[in-house]
Amino acid sequence: MSPRHSGQCGLALPPMACHASVDFLLQNHVAPTTIVICSSREAFLGALQSSLQADNLNQDTLDSAPTDASLHPLLIPTIHQLAASSTVDVAFAPSVPHLRAYLACYAPARVSTPTSTIVPRPDFQTSMLAIYGLLRVHRDTSEHSVQGLSRSLAVAAEAANTWGMRLTLVEPLEDTQPSTAEPMMESETVSPLDPWSEQVPLLNSSLASINSSTWARRTVDVGAVVARWCSIARP
Repeated sequence: MSPRHSGQCGLALPPMACHASVDFLLQNHVAPTTIVICSSREAFLGALQSSLQADNLNQDTLDSAPTDASLHPLLIPTIHQLAASSTVDVAFAPSVPHLRAYLACYAPARVSTPTSTIVPRPDFQTSMLAIYGLLRVHRDTSEHSVQGLSRSLAVAAEAANTWGMRLTLVEPLEDTQPSTAEPMMESETVSPLDPWSEQVPLLNSSLASINSSTWARRTVDVGAVVARWCSIARP
């Protein structure tokens, strides 16, 4: 697929803690909005709980007063929180095949007629197809390459454009390069890396293994791949 508006139809956000990602998406969307979480439900809820606890500890350090985790602003059922959460659909895609299959047949639950035009809005708030952890779910798989990421991003951009939504990417905060020994969804960290600066090979590992040329072993900045479909917001 060729992107219709290179670098303009979507937005790649700076990495955020799990709870901060949820809060940002709730505060900056209008219906219909879908958040696709590239993890199992159990792993994500565990990461969210850890992220909330870490944020409360940080607040306690600043305020010198203990805070009950249940009183975190994200968990307080205000009218705004209830209204915002009721207009968001959540899907879980724990693997690359799950993600692509979901996006290939995606249709927002609250819209009946597709459109190919994204209506401009005066502020950031817009209908979103948000994907949390797209880059992370590709890591440690044969699809962790320009070829694999481009295929997933093309399907995501097509789905967002079809329904007039903004493709929005956000990655979890990390302090080290992930490995297979690390949990699926990292939550709170100390010194986050910029995920869009990560280097990936051009070809999927299955193809690169049978192509020993220097060209096949080249690496490319992830940001250069993502920029074909999304503007990248740096911290």
